[in-house]
Formats: sequence, structure tokens, C-alpha cells
Amino acid sequence: MKQIIRAFLAMQKVVTAVISIALTAMIAVVFLQTFCRFVIFRSLSWSEELSRYLFVAVIVLGVNLAMSNHMMVRIEIIDNYLKGKAAVVMNLVRRFVALFVNVIFMYSAFKLIEIGGYQTSPAMSIPMSFLYSIILVGFVLNVLAALMDIYQTYVRQVSGKEEK
Repeated sequence: MKQIIRAFLAMQKVVTAVISIALTAMIAVVFLQTFCRFVIFRSLSWSEELSRYLFVAVIVLGVNLAMSNHMMVRIEIIDNYLKGKAAVVMNLVRRFVALFVNVIFMYSAFKLIEIGGYQTSPAMSIPMSFLYSIILVGFVLNVLAALMDIYQTYVRQVSGKEEK
């Protein structure tokens, strides 16, 4: 299991690098569009579409990192009220709900890829199946993050062991 955890952490570093590249590209595209629109007075037809797709990629991949770093939305009044086994159960329920939701989104993204094979993006003529596959990859990574989180929560809180 230690090898799987190491591989998962290495994958998270790659995801972080991809998010950084996508965010940098999005900033560059928005800056270029702003410059062209207000200085040259000619808009770029593809820039808004590309920045939107990069934004979606950053969000979908970023959820994976948020899940891995325990940065998801929580209700503190419940977390502060529950102690002991009730807190462990609540944490596991929360993680299983996240897993369930991400599996549903992953399935839906897979179905979008099938539909996207018949479409291209309006300005850039990119096959929509390619763009939807980025969403699928993001949700697959989210499912992996949820499974790792459930395993680590189980090992840490239920069995009392600490996996490194």
C-alpha cells in the first residue's frame, strides 16, 4: 500500500504542475485578449473560449487537490459537536458521499464524451470529446483522491495505525 500512496502523491505533483501551467496559460490568454481588445481594437475570436476551457480544467483538477488536502466544505458546528466514534463515522460518511457524487459525475462525463464526438467547439474547432475527456480525467482523479482519503481515514482513525 505504501507504493500506491507514493504513486498517488507523485500523481498529485503532476496534477499541481498541470494546474499551474493551465492557470498561467489562462492568465496569458486573458491578458492577450485584453491587450488586443483595448489597445489594437481587434478582438481575438478564440481567446474567451480557450480561457473558459482552461478555467474548467483548473477547477476540475483543483477539486482533486482540495479533497487530498482536506479542504472541502464542512459544517463546523457539526464537526465541533461530534466527538470520538461519532466524529469518525461522520468523517467516513462525508468521504463516502464525496466518493458517490464523484462516481456519478465521472459516469456523466463519460457519457458527455460519447455525445461530444459529434461536436466541435465554436471558435477553435476542437472536438468537444477532447474537452469532455479533461472533465472525465478530473473526476477519475477525484475518485482516486476520495478512495485514498477513505483508506487513510480508516487506517488513522478506526484501526489506530498510521500509514506513511
